[in-house]
Amino acid sequence: MNPQVDKSVMTTTIALISGLVLLAAVLFMVAALLGVVGSVAPDDGSRKQAAVLERIKPVARVSFEQPKPAVAVKLSGQEVYNKVCAACHVAGTLGAPKTGAKDQWEPRFAQGLDTLVTHAVNGIRAMPAKGGDPSLTEANIRDSIVYMLGETGIKVETASAPAEAAPAPAEAAPATPQ
Repeated sequence: MNPQVDKSVMTTTIALISGLVLLAAVLFMVAALLGVVGSVAPDDGSRKQAAVLERIKPVARVSFEQPKPAVAVKLSGQEVYNKVCAACHVAGTLGAPKTGAKDQWEPRFAQGLDTLVTHAVNGIRAMPAKGGDPSLTEANIRDSIVYMLGETGIKVETASAPAEAAPAPAEAAPATPQ
């Protein structure tokens, strides 16, 4: 026989055997994949039931327990001012005395620091109680008022003399409501 024919037969045979081996490997992998896919547990509806229960659960629960008291956070007068008071007292919103406007603060301070604190704690005219932040304590409010007065140029003695310092300015200027 011809050597070229022999070489051609060998090449064809090797290519055919390689193709069959490759086809067998692919079929083996497909069979293994089908075995894995077939072993997945059927859905018993538990996921669907859990989703339904999550969707219809109540929004809130009623509790008859006494709430624990909130821990008071010590804020400086400047922190309270920046957090709550500045929103109105920087621009003078709805008649609020502007920080730094001594002519607006002196008549109010003439009523006394305790009166200013009472008005701020309980609210007066357009000002909501505690400036709209119920978490503030009376001490926080007092500190922020002292800070605003200090920024305006009005000296306030906060230690033991607020009761003594209040009547002197009250006599000097007529009392005007805040």
